[in-house]
Amino acid sequence: MLASRVPRFAQRLAFGVRHCSTQKVAEKPITKYWEDPWKHALPEQKKTYTEFKEIPVDWSYVDRLMPLETIPEMPKNCGVTPSGWRPPMDPPPELPYYIRRRRDHLPPLYLERRRDQLDPKTMEYKYVELVTLNSVTGDVFACEQDLREFLEAELGHPVATHVDELKGRIKVKGAERSLLERFVFEKGF
Repeated sequence: MLASRVPRFAQRLAFGVRHCSTQKVAEKPITKYWEDPWKHALPEQKKTYTEFKEIPVDWSYVDRLMPLETIPEMPKNCGVTPSGWRPPMDPPPELPYYIRRRRDHLPPLYLERRRDQLDPKTMEYKYVELVTLNSVTGDVFACEQDLREFLEAELGHPVATHVDELKGRIKVKGAERSLLERFVFEKGF
């Protein structure tokens, strides 16, 4: 068994010697890396551009879907729109308070959902929806009084309100946003 391995090793050794002795070794040119170090440090960049063809597209359908860059002026004397929106009265009503609209001409009403009370049977919180009326200037308490009277007449039960006079906002618990919107429109703001 040892004898069979020796000839193979000898053949390999002989082949390697014969192979090296018959092949000419090509000499590499001597490169001086210190003369241009970036040439050898960075890989060679090959530019492979593909051809393309531009297809004309009609963008008018897409442009109709994009939002307007500027908000258009508020329409005057258009009456009640199908959505229920109304323009403010011109001149504004003579009240001790004023409700300024948002920049998109809608009443400044915001809906908020908060935890209310813990149910002791299920140990889960009940959630309540609060509607916030912002941008009230002037006598905020007079606005809150008018709003509470309007809502209680519509709903038939008392509603909870909270007034933040410094920020000019009124939070209402127990009424829907649409009722507050109707209040703003009926007052003429």
